[in-house]
Amino acid sequence: MRRPNYLAYLVFFVLLFWLQLAQAQEAPAQQDAIHKIVVDTIYVQENSFVFTKDSAFFTKTDTVIYVTDTIRNRIEEIIKQNEGEKQQAFYNRLKKKLETRKIGKQIFDWLFDLSSGSSATDTSKKKSEPPPESADYDGKYVGNIYLKQIDVFGPSVTDTARKAASKLSQFYNRIHANTHDRVLRNNLLLEKGDVITPTELADNERVIRSLRFIRDARLIVQPRANNSDTVDLLLITEDVIPYTFDASPEGFIEGDVSVNNVNILGTGHQLSNTIIVEPDESPRVGYEGRYRIPNIWGSFVEGDLRYRYTMWDHIRSFTLNRRFVVPDIRYAGGIDVSYNRLTTYDPWVNSYQILDTFSRFENIPFIRYGIFNQDYWLARSFGVRNFDDRTRLIAAFRYNRQYFFERPQVAADVNPAFHHRNLLLFGAGFSRRYYTTKTLVYTYGRTEDVPIGQLVEIIAGPEYGEFYNRYYAGLLYSRGGFIPALGYVSARVKWGGFWRNKLVEDGVFRLQINGFSYLIHRRRTRYRVFLKADYTRGVNRIQNVDFRYGLITLRDEEGIRGLEGWALEGNERLAISLETVAYPPVDFYSFRLACFVFADAGIIAQPREKFFRNPSYQGLGFGFRVRNENLAFETFQIRFAFYPRTPEDESWFGFQIGSIPIPDFLDFDVRKPDIFRFR
Repeated sequence: MRRPNYLAYLVFFVLLFWLQLAQAQEAPAQQDAIHKIVVDTIYVQENSFVFTKDSAFFTKTDTVIYVTDTIRNRIEEIIKQNEGEKQQAFYNRLKKKLETRKIGKQIFDWLFDLSSGSSATDTSKKKSEPPPESADYDGKYVGNIYLKQIDVFGPSVTDTARKAASKLSQFYNRIHANTHDRVLRNNLLLEKGDVITPTELADNERVIRSLRFIRDARLIVQPRANNSDTVDLLLITEDVIPYTFDASPEGFIEGDVSVNNVNILGTGHQLSNTIIVEPDESPRVGYEGRYRIPNIWGSFVEGDLRYRYTMWDHIRSFTLNRRFVVPDIRYAGGIDVSYNRLTTYDPWVNSYQILDTFSRFENIPFIRYGIFNQDYWLARSFGVRNFDDRTRLIAAFRYNRQYFFERPQVAADVNPAFHHRNLLLFGAGFSRRYYTTKTLVYTYGRTEDVPIGQLVEIIAGPEYGEFYNRYYAGLLYSRGGFIPALGYVSARVKWGGFWRNKLVEDGVFRLQINGFSYLIHRRRTRYRVFLKADYTRGVNRIQNVDFRYGLITLRDEEGIRGLEGWALEGNERLAISLETVAYPPVDFYSFRLACFVFADAGIIAQPREKFFRNPSYQGLGFGFRVRNENLAFETFQIRFAFYPRTPEDESWFGFQIGSIPIPDFLDFDVRKPDIFRFR
């Protein structure tokens, strides 16, 4: 009897997400009417106390407090009720289908609690708009801009009067060096005399929240007396503890140790230092240092210096880069210069099958090579007639030069990865992007800016090689937004490759789909379901400097979490991951817990193999994540995994403990024109 193909069912559901994507930007529109409702204000004289249900505020100067009026509250309730009724109908239909089987009914009753009346939605601000009251000041002028930095522990941007409870928290608040006012003002998009727009206020909050040393930010409009056409702004920010420490031991006297500071003395500058201890190599102790300035003199230009020295590599690099942080930025560009000596496998060792013939890893032949890389790019943004100011056309140009000052023997058909080359790329893009705020997506309490929009990009240009020339062409389309009753979905498809002698080489086709559900409330615990799918295929890939980067893999985070083995390398990959995360109401000294279960599945194939004739691999597991949003540390994770099928000599059980970075959302901004990487 033939076994059912569970992977086919997963592919079906991924395609279902894709077909629904056309509705992606309809969900936020339901609440747009809220933003025009006027709010009540309370005028408080200087040196007065204001008491609320759980807080007390002291005002040193004349202050205006905004209070949402009863009409707006009622409208919000009606809209939420209508949304709830639509989602209730969806879940009723789902329940009816699942109840045909006993186990389906049990799963539904465990996941959803319809009797409680809680919906699967979570509220958020939509389409890059600030709090509702700021819409009433659209078109007015900016007066004074005031800054208020609150303590790391205790208060929040929504409750600045709350105090830290523990003695340790109070002590740290006293010794913490706040971010300099100059650094915060450099990251503001508005200046005195500028005209206010609601979307620009929201962009200001998003830009400041994106700084690694800022936990949260809120920009509040403060009107002046007598209906003045000028209003003042108050920026409230909350820092994080900037120090981080990380260790990756490999035995008793081998491994890496890192000490970092993401906000040196409140300047916003970032410094990381890593010591690499390898007793059997020369030098025995290596070092990597990195110095980064996120925003140089308010220009939104990022500066980065990197130095690394070990037995295997000697890296020196300098980078200046300016992105389209907000749609209003007209020019972007960058410079990247590096001078590196690196190590890779000997060029004739061009497959894991050859590597497997060596009895000891130390006996594998390596070579050293040196490369001098220069990279320059420039882009210009233009408005689009008949579209809003969030829509832009971007034209970009890039020049990249790679020169090898140390390399193995080369010829026209020998070691092509080590050929000198000059690459010219021209890009044209259509970008339309908005943002909405969410919580409990990839972090545990911090405000997260989720991109909504679409991107179309065309990249083309010649590559002048040492022995022959070729031409690159690539196309990318990306879109993301919210689907009613399901949640957020973003999809990206891209194809690109080099043309030579009327054939494509070093080509890649890739389709990525990422999504997460609305927050699901069950009693005091909240849940989200995450979906990730990735189909990648290489087209006539030729040898890279390191052949490992000429192959894609199903290993670990690229496919089956925690699964290892050289058999998981190939030229074509399908990987699908489904994960459910529970956020229990656990808060221990600002440390928050998340529990998760996951199921991964994937297929990997070598060139010229029949894709679906290859074995599929699965991974099932669970784990725990802990994060403190007041710290600059990455998320700490403990994970257990089980594998029904494994490559030869690999274990059926996996265990991982350590830190993981916060995932990035797929954004819709145009960046440096680049060859689509085979990852």
